[in-house]
Amino acid sequence: MLILLLLFSSCHVEKEESYAISQEAHTEEIENWYNNRVASLKSENGWLNLIGLYWFEQDSNRLGMNVGSELLVDDALFPEFFGTFGKVGKQVYFSPEIDGIKIGEELITEKVLVFDPENDFSPTITYGTYRMSVLQRSDLVGLRLRNVESDLIKDFQGIDRFPVNMEWRFEARFIPYEPVKEIPISNVLGQTYPAEAIGYLSFGFEGRIYNIDALEEGDQLYLIFADGTSGAETYGGGRYLYTQKADENGIVILDFNKAFNPPCVFTPFATCPLPPRQNILELAIEAGERNWGK
Repeated sequence: MLILLLLFSSCHVEKEESYAISQEAHTEEIENWYNNRVASLKSENGWLNLIGLYWFEQDSNRLGMNVGSELLVDDALFPEFFGTFGKVGKQVYFSPEIDGIKIGEELITEKVLVFDPENDFSPTITYGTYRMSVLQRSDLVGLRLRNVESDLIKDFQGIDRFPVNMEWRFEARFIPYEPVKEIPISNVLGQTYPAEAIGYLSFGFEGRIYNIDALEEGDQLYLIFADGTSGAETYGGGRYLYTQKADENGIVILDFNKAFNPPCVFTPFATCPLPPRQNILELAIEAGERNWGK
């Protein structure tokens, strides 16, 4: 019996230690995560270079700086007449009006398909430093416009954060929904759509248990949450957090030091999802990114 108790104790200690991390290693991990986060924001597909989001209100939509354009671009360096996006059923075609427009390495000189939701087709159209692509949000179809040399990227000085604190790193337990649970998610456009929560994360803090519904995104869990700092130190529309999926013990490392701002903090040209009611925590999570800018 004594031997069995010793073996159990030894296994238990090993299990606890497998989730442990030193303060130095934890700080390094968070700083690496933050540096990658900033690099992602400043990348060609990041959120700092957006200069326009235009919804197609009719079947033919001309893009340009000219005041007669249905999609009016507020950028003095953009062409006066760029081209026209035409809706045909669920598809969108683009007809160029100037030279030098490309999709990939191919120059576009005539009408071409640029959006087909049934085949998940939405290539990037390029012209100089500009990038654009068609997107769909529920029943809305429109165009997202970027300038990879935008002033916001050049002037970006980073994001204010709470001090890195291991107190906000938890060994949460993942409890799966069987079957998955359909939950409503609303976005800043006022749209609401169903999403599948595959389970929830449960963690304890100062004698209370808190639960957060988790969505699945690739090989990760995606959390959309708000807390007692939302609308004050942090963005009023909540924050996001990615974690690895649960291990064989059902444990997920839930580190709020990696909580980050939605794209809507940086640009008005994003369509951010908002926290579902059950993910609004009665807890002030003083970790991760604070609000940014005005």
